[in-house]
Amino acid sequence: MSQPQTLSSASFQNSDGPHCSDGPAPPSGRQERRGDERLITVLRVGKIVTGGQQDLCLIRNISANGLMANVRSGHRVGDRIEVELKSDSQLAGEVIWVKGQNIGVRFDGTIEVGDFLAHRPADDGRKPRPPRVEVSGRARIKADSMMCPAELRDISQGGVKIALTEQLEANGDVVVAIEGLDARKGVVRWYRDGQAGISFLRPIPFEALTQWLYAR
Repeated sequence: MSQPQTLSSASFQNSDGPHCSDGPAPPSGRQERRGDERLITVLRVGKIVTGGQQDLCLIRNISANGLMANVRSGHRVGDRIEVELKSDSQLAGEVIWVKGQNIGVRFDGTIEVGDFLAHRPADDGRKPRPPRVEVSGRARIKADSMMCPAELRDISQGGVKIALTEQLEANGDVVVAIEGLDARKGVVRWYRDGQAGISFLRPIPFEALTQWLYAR
C-alpha cells in the first residue's frame, strides 16, 4: 500500500469534486435533482477494490448511476473498481473523474439506491457487516487469564477475524491488542477450525483505521 496521507476531519466534510453529467456531483447537503439523476448525500464507510488492492473510503453521495467517494489511495480515470458498502454487496464500475482525494464512479448498470443502502438481512438470514479489509499481521488476544498470539485475517471498524492455536469460547469477552492501534475489548462471535471472529465493543474510528492500513 502507499504511504499514509494525513487528512483532518474537515477534509472529509469540505472537499469538492467536479460535476460530470453521467456521474455523481459533489454533495450539496440535501437530496437534489440534476437532469434525471437523483443524488442522495450520505456519509458511509465503504471498501474499494481495484487491481487486487483493497482500500477503505468515505462515500459522500450516491445515485442510481454512480457515487462520489473520498479516498486515500491513488486512482486514475478509467480504473475498473468494485465498491462494497456492506458484506456480500458489491458494485462494479469505472472511475470517471478524479480531483484531489475525491473520485467519481459510474456503475456498470443502474441500481436501486434504497436497496443498496438498506441494512436488511441476507436471504440466508445473515446480518450485513461493515466492509472488511483483508490484512496480515500479528495480534495478541487476552481472554480471562490466558494471553495468546494470533494472526490477523481481516479487519473492519467493528471487528476482526483472526487465526490462533488456542481455542476461544463463543460469546466470551476478550481484549484484542494490535500494534499501531489502541487495544480494544470485544466479544467472540464464533470459533471454528483455529479461526475466530471478534466484534469490538467500541468501533475503531475511521481515520485511525485508514491511517493504520496505509502505514503498513
